Amino acid sequence: MPAATRNFCLYLRTKNGYLRSPEGRRMIDPDSSTACYRCLLTQSPVGPDGLPCDARQCTESRGCFREES
Repeated sequence: MPAATRNFCLYLRTKNGYLRSPEGRRMIDPDSSTACYRCLLTQSPVGPDGLPCDARQCTESRGCFREES
């Protein structure tokens, strides 16, 4: 799914993840090779399930995923 239409996990954060597009969507680039992701639940680069967090892995398939509304 293109980044422009994809909903990211509510708990996923990166530096650019705090910025919003004019439409109100978070500006996360899953293709960025320099982004450092972290989870707000654990305050670390791994989620509560022990798996790494990033824009490609934090999906609906993980139990900790919460879709941003």
